[in-house]
Amino acid sequence: MFVDLSAFDPDRDAKVPLKRTPLALAMRFACLTFELLFSRHSGDYFVWLRSMYSRRVPLSYPVPWITFDATRKILKHITTSSTMFEFGAGNSTLYWARRVASICATENHRGWLEMLRSKIETQQIRNVQLLHGDSEASYVETIAQWPHDYFDVVVVDGAYRRDCVRQAIAHVKPGGLLVVDNTDWHWFREQPLGHVPRDWKCTAYPGYAPMMGYKSETTIYVRPAEIAAATGN
Repeated sequence: MFVDLSAFDPDRDAKVPLKRTPLALAMRFACLTFELLFSRHSGDYFVWLRSMYSRRVPLSYPVPWITFDATRKILKHITTSSTMFEFGAGNSTLYWARRVASICATENHRGWLEMLRSKIETQQIRNVQLLHGDSEASYVETIAQWPHDYFDVVVVDGAYRRDCVRQAIAHVKPGGLLVVDNTDWHWFREQPLGHVPRDWKCTAYPGYAPMMGYKSETTIYVRPAEIAAATGN
């Protein structure tokens, strides 16, 4: 998932489980089942269960790999006229394409991109534009093809995340969302995203997410809506 694998530190990112013994897996499954089934959104458990089963067939169950509460926040924000950009393409691209007017997604892994492109063509999805960033610069700067203040939602869930956030800021519409996944990892905790403007509302959404058997965190920044000057009309 990350280009720089040294960014993972098991001493500080201990919530990412390393033990995969039958006992450890059974205990994690029992805890997750209890927490999700007795939560306010018990249906999340069945989405999670299906997502884990579908992992054996790539792109067979289109659902965002961000926390469930973060997905709900985005769903409340978007409409069928919304525009979206993703750093990191995949299941989420297929999911959001059914709910917005258009989505652009950039991906650095060509094999994965071509698999997704084939899926999109097979399903005759017409509102997705896929782009390949074959270098750090081309990947991060892909969003620069669009004007400032263009996207209702920008999702950062791929490679070079800190630089992607820096590039994305100018392209989020007033009132729009900047979504950053895995903000519970040490390389966000120890170096917060200080270049996000201070007047953007920041809310963390910790919890479980599809495709993962441990808790994660997705953070959403909301750009303030511009206040139109009074005209007296």
